[in-house]
Formats: sequence, C-alpha cells, structure tokens
Amino acid sequence: MEDVFDTTGRPPEGWMHAVFHGGPCGEDVGRCVPGPPAPVTLSVPLPEGGVHVYCLWTVGSWSDPDDPIAVYHPDGPPVPPPLLTAQERRWAQEGRRRRGLAPVGIVALTDGGRMTYDPDAAAVEAMLAGLRERRCVVLQRLTDHEEGDFSVRVSLGEDAAYELEHHGGMAGERRRTRSASLAEVRDTVLRWVAGEPVR
Repeated sequence: MEDVFDTTGRPPEGWMHAVFHGGPCGEDVGRCVPGPPAPVTLSVPLPEGGVHVYCLWTVGSWSDPDDPIAVYHPDGPPVPPPLLTAQERRWAQEGRRRRGLAPVGIVALTDGGRMTYDPDAAAVEAMLAGLRERRCVVLQRLTDHEEGDFSVRVSLGEDAAYELEHHGGMAGERRRTRSASLAEVRDTVLRWVAGEPVR
C-alpha cells in the first residue's frame, strides 16, 4: 500500500479516502487507497518484517456520496472467492467439450483460488471440514439456474458458527442461515449439490 495522503479535502485522481481500525495504520488520518472500488484486502509492510493484512469492512461517506470512504478492519469479514464470470463459465464448458467430457454442473471455489469441477460428496465434506475461521467455500452452479439458487457460500465465523448463504432465483435474492452444526451445514450443501430444493 502506498503512502498517499490527502490534505485538500479530495483524494487524488484514482484514489479514495480510507479509515483504518487498529493495526499499523490505525492512527493515520487522511490516508487514501486506490479506488473506487476499494480493494477488498490491503497488505501493509511491518517495520519488524512481515505484513499486516487489512480486510474491507464497508464503504460509506461522511456527507458526500461522491467522496466514498473505505473502512478497513484488521479482522474484517471473510472475503469470498469471486464467482466465475460468464466468459470463464464458457471457457470451462468449452474445455470440457473439447476433451469429450460432460458439461460442468457445479464448480467449488476456495480462498486460495483452487477450483474443483463437479466435486463429489467426499470432496464437499472435506472442504467444509477444512474451513478455518474467516475463510469461505463457494459452490457455483454452471448449468441453467434461472429457477433456483446459482451459488451457495459457507463461511466459518470467529464464534465457530457456520453461515450459509444462498444466491439465486429470478430476482437474485440472498438467503442466510447460521448453524453451529457442521453436519447440518454439510447435509444442506449436499442436498443443494444434488439439485434438491433447500429451504
């Protein structure tokens, strides 16, 4: 992260105001970060070596909607891996077609950028069992999903509770549920993977 400060009331072109809670930048006033949009994570070198990673908490404004402010927290919410774009979905399906394989039904995405096509029940269970605090597993349906959920996201919070979020439907609605039971979350996700309705 570059040391860019704003003393004029407006950030330089291509930058936006930021506020940091805790960490090495916690006392800074007037710092700016690239954007908008604000980066979801920022790595700050530490004098003693290593880095401190900030996570984007929210974006707001003191009074001017044209002057957004990124709020960073040393323990921000989990940053989920991005869903595959339409182009990436086409590439995946084209690659399968060229190899004479069936189309991809579901892809599993994890924080490290790892992708698993059509994971079986054992693979899904292993991903969920391997979740650590502030990490996510996302499963995205690549086949026709206009009538149902097109993705589910599972994250593990600091309170050791799992949050399960469904995205989909004609209106792109989101539904969230929380559970302390890995078995309950696993069963719900496996039903979703199997194409069964999940309520």
